[in-house]
Amino acid sequence: MKKVTKIKTQPNLQESRLRENFEMLDRIRDDTVNDIESLTKDFQHMTVVAESIRRNYRALLSENQLLKNTLLSIVEDCECWQSNRCDRCQKILKSLDNNNPDCPPNAAKEYRAILSQLRNLG
Repeated sequence: MKKVTKIKTQPNLQESRLRENFEMLDRIRDDTVNDIESLTKDFQHMTVVAESIRRNYRALLSENQLLKNTLLSIVEDCECWQSNRCDRCQKILKSLDNNNPDCPPNAAKEYRAILSQLRNLG
């Protein structure tokens, strides 16, 4: 009988590298898809949070307007005269005054400037 010799073939290095590169690219693509899915979930969560903040802010503005109207109606319904207000009405009007020292008059201008800068960034 003849002896069968086994020929060992050397692995093709170029083919091996190519396969390794494909495998690595597949892993990178899978990681990228996972990252995009995670980012999408983060954006969805931020959207929900922003919507909640918007609703709460609108409710706050509504309540603030209701409070101002209530205070002004108290002043209007008071027996005192416009040129000679009682202490209570003077306190109410002072709290509603924009020149209140607790809230400097430049606060609205500063807020508008900051808001316009933020809008310019987007």
